[in-house]
Amino acid sequence: MGGGEDGGVAANISREECLLASAIDFKEAQRLINAYAQVHDVYTAIFGEAGDVVLSGAHPLAELCALVQGNQRGKAMCQNCLLDVGRQSMLLGEGYIHRCPVGLVVWGAPLVCCEQRQIGGIIAGQVVMWPVDELVEQEMAEIAELYQLDLNAVLKATENIASRKPGEIRAAADLLFAVAMHISTWNNTSLSEQRDIYTQQARLAEDIIERKQTVHCSGMPSAAYPLEKEKELLGRVRLGDRTGAKEILNQILGDILFNSAGKPEVLKARLLELSVVLSRATVESGGRLQRLLGLNFTYVQELATLEQIEEICAWIIKVLEVFMNEAYATRETRNLPAVQRAVDHIKEHFREELTLEDVAQAVHFSPYYLSRLFREELGLTFVNYLTIVRMDEAKRLLLETDWTISRIAALVGYQDPSYFTKVFKKMEGQTPTQFRR
Repeated sequence: MGGGEDGGVAANISREECLLASAIDFKEAQRLINAYAQVHDVYTAIFGEAGDVVLSGAHPLAELCALVQGNQRGKAMCQNCLLDVGRQSMLLGEGYIHRCPVGLVVWGAPLVCCEQRQIGGIIAGQVVMWPVDELVEQEMAEIAELYQLDLNAVLKATENIASRKPGEIRAAADLLFAVAMHISTWNNTSLSEQRDIYTQQARLAEDIIERKQTVHCSGMPSAAYPLEKEKELLGRVRLGDRTGAKEILNQILGDILFNSAGKPEVLKARLLELSVVLSRATVESGGRLQRLLGLNFTYVQELATLEQIEEICAWIIKVLEVFMNEAYATRETRNLPAVQRAVDHIKEHFREELTLEDVAQAVHFSPYYLSRLFREELGLTFVNYLTIVRMDEAKRLLLETDWTISRIAALVGYQDPSYFTKVFKKMEGQTPTQFRR
């Protein structure tokens, strides 16, 4: 929500205007929000640190919003909404979608100065994602009463509100964030890092909750350290599977956090050990020893300065990324292409009854030699890797479909659902049904 003179600078906000003018190019900003408003056909505006609109695009303010802002209480509510959207977007490091107090959907992004301080933001939207029905009319009646507005005028204004699909709004929010970063003329690396930290923390929180539920249901204590997952992580590092390595690393973090009760010093000690293991795997994968010794020294010093759990978790993700970059920037091995061909064949045929002999024949190696390559290059057996691929696909299907466990088992290569459940529980620490829940 937000008001102001269409297509220009609003009145009585000279202090905010001066602050923004010190950090952004007003002419360029006006051009971009005009273009954004025309392309997306939505209200678009730039607001300052107090929530007042400084610049607005070519699309007019929604009629409902104009009615609400007609009194001081409604205007203050809209200002608070703008500030909340800006703060949340800054926190998440991405465009933030919000349902404002009068029920309209808006999205926003922060404007940041060179000191990495938020000095305002961009707001867009004032749309709905659903048709106007009896529930919406009831909500409008409450709004009319709260802000002492004529109900008929409110209902009429509601009829003129544009509708957008959720996917369109998400895309528009992402684009608005990019526009905000351009207008700020500021490097958004820190916000990207913040988004990564937030996403990682959300996944870790979910993982820890799942572990608590599993331990509670089974009555069994959890393992002190996930050695099997560490082996799998090293295998993915050796293969160069960045996405898979990060996923497994997050699971290991979840185990460590769960068993360390969130104590930073215990977490640091465990992750320092893990970084040494990663360093060794990187050297084995082609990384330069002297270079890695220097990186280890730097990262150990950095870890010592960290106090917050989220900072420590983000640190090990960064270590993993840098080590993998180092490994594959210099790697020269005749074995990796052979393993990669085998891996590609497995990923293409894992739904079938696949054996080591089948894969060996497909890549023109003896089963014995291929088995040795898997152990040397990935730190995994053929069966281990095939199971990992199948379980990854099973987890995706469990989360993205409502198909039965039997159907999913068959789709990932298991004709016996009971055996599939047994393997899944051994790999993930919970049954497929528990994982889906």
